[in-house]
Amino acid sequence: SASAAVSATAPSATSASGPSISDSSSASAPSDSTCVPAPIGTPSAIPRADGTAVQDSHDDEDNYDDEFGCLDSPEEGDENSQVDVTTCVERWRNAGPESRKKMFALFAVTGVFVCVCRHGHLLAICDMIRSGELMKYPLAIIDRLMNVYGSDILVGYDIACAFARTVANSSLAQRAKDMRLTGIVPAFHGHGHNRGCQVHWHPRYFIGAGKEDFEGCERLFSASNHLASGTRLASAFHRHQAIVEFFSHWDDSKHAESGNFIYNNYRQALAIRKESAEALEVLCSKLHVTTLDLEHFLDEEREYLRSRKKEPPEVSRKADYMAALKRLEAAGLRKIHTEQEAAKEDFYIVYHGYQRKEIAALRRNRTIAARQYQLVDDECQAFEDELELEHRWVTGSPEYAQAEEDLAMRNYHLAVDNLERLIVQRLFELTKLGMSGVGYKLREKISKGLKARAEAIKKALTRYNKHAAALVPPRPSLSWDEVLEMVSLAEFDLLRDARTDIRKEPWADRKNREAMNILFDMKRAEEEIERLNVEIPRLLTFMHDDHIDFYNAIARNIITHPPLAHELAQRWTYRDRIHANIAARLQQTARLPGFSGSVRTGQRLGRAAQGGNDVPLPDWAMYAPLADNGVSAEGTEGDDMLTVGSLSAQDSDTLVTFMDNLGVHDRTEHET
Repeated sequence: SASAAVSATAPSATSASGPSISDSSSASAPSDSTCVPAPIGTPSAIPRADGTAVQDSHDDEDNYDDEFGCLDSPEEGDENSQVDVTTCVERWRNAGPESRKKMFALFAVTGVFVCVCRHGHLLAICDMIRSGELMKYPLAIIDRLMNVYGSDILVGYDIACAFARTVANSSLAQRAKDMRLTGIVPAFHGHGHNRGCQVHWHPRYFIGAGKEDFEGCERLFSASNHLASGTRLASAFHRHQAIVEFFSHWDDSKHAESGNFIYNNYRQALAIRKESAEALEVLCSKLHVTTLDLEHFLDEEREYLRSRKKEPPEVSRKADYMAALKRLEAAGLRKIHTEQEAAKEDFYIVYHGYQRKEIAALRRNRTIAARQYQLVDDECQAFEDELELEHRWVTGSPEYAQAEEDLAMRNYHLAVDNLERLIVQRLFELTKLGMSGVGYKLREKISKGLKARAEAIKKALTRYNKHAAALVPPRPSLSWDEVLEMVSLAEFDLLRDARTDIRKEPWADRKNREAMNILFDMKRAEEEIERLNVEIPRLLTFMHDDHIDFYNAIARNIITHPPLAHELAQRWTYRDRIHANIAARLQQTARLPGFSGSVRTGQRLGRAAQGGNDVPLPDWAMYAPLADNGVSAEGTEGDDMLTVGSLSAQDSDTLVTFMDNLGVHDRTEHET
């Protein structure tokens, strides 16, 4: 199954809107290039549950013209578009050429491509027909998202770096740029991308991303994997039915968990803000740097990674020639050795009793060695013709010495690549090991694989230290603990540049990088708090509007269609219980030390302001009062807004009258 995740960047919410499925502020996906979304707190499109998107006013709309840099083609001069995505394409199969994404003709449908909001609600889903993860599927998804949710959408995708270029070359390019569609790499999958990609696309460095990890699709697939066994041989209708039923239940459960989502995220963000502030103050004091210095360090690292050039082709070919010369030298030694052994066959016959079989082996080894030498010699001659060399390089010549250094550099890079590959694989296996739905046998197989992987990593580390010591000047060796720490700091790309000594650069210092991570985590936590302060009144507004809609629907049908009114009442009771749990969680959130939001409803755009004046308040509005808990009421518009925990005398009488009417209906139906 393929995945992408999406969400709208946080609007400035003085007015609340629709259900949580439309209130997502970020989603998951991966990619590369610089993409800055609309900052938290700026106006943006307010998505609606009914499939519309209401656009807030944009006083500074013209200022956003150049923000969609991630979809600008390299020819347009965006310096960040020059960030190399070759490594990402090589590591991620879905970022490769379309020709690689073929599927057996046996399967009519090979999987689904989904998009979820940051709360986990399903936004879009489509079948993948007789193919792998072709680019047409995410293109169709973002087209749908722009149609429904409007501008300022942040999309998380495993290969967002490569996908941005696909969008830039598609018919959606101008529209996506005008609507400020932006992309981001999921937090965990981001470690599989090169460092130049991470400093632009990883959520830690992405302004406006908050503390969202953009891995919602992984959690969704972890729960939906069991569907495969039941739908693989099902008819098209029953397969569709099973998938729809699953995702309907999934959305209901995500709505029921929205209170927990907000509470846990708010508590986590507050803890990060408090702990990070203390740790950052201590680190900055020890390192004699300021927060502005740390932000400048990131800019310097981005510039360094952007300007870093690949090995020139001529240098690469000379290194290949040098490797061929090394192989020729080794083949020559084997040839001499086998010739000497074959020349002593009489000695072996007389003194060692060699028979025909042993003598044939000596002659065969001599023939094989001679052929191998001739093949390598032909290869060297081909290189010499290509490089237009008049004479073969020999030990001691300047060309030989320079090529030997280039070859040592290549071996060093290969050692770094192998070490990083094993580490990243180990991370993915650890994640798979912790997934739900993984059977005992598969879990045991993964555990054994992890043990074998650890041994392979140790051998790769030994190989790295060997090649690092062979460089001029030699690179420092690494320990096992340092390698594991480098995974979280994403420093493998820094190891690759052995031509420039960056150890003295402040942004390459391990302690400075630790301080940078703390600073940017703290910034993302602040954004998360601001986003949650938007989501709380929106969620309460949806719950209140939902209560009003059910009340009015029951009132309209209680006389003319009693069975329908009864069914609506049953569903209303069910949803009211769910909303009671959500409201209780929101009250807990409001009591957290450091809470800065407002536990009040707003007015959804496009909805009549006086539509619920005669409707009693829901039961969950009568929970413990919040008048003395220090909750801020900033941003509210008058006294007509609902505050959780308040119930007027008129509302009480209306609620009692309504419940009495329901009782009369029940008795009448029973007598009938």
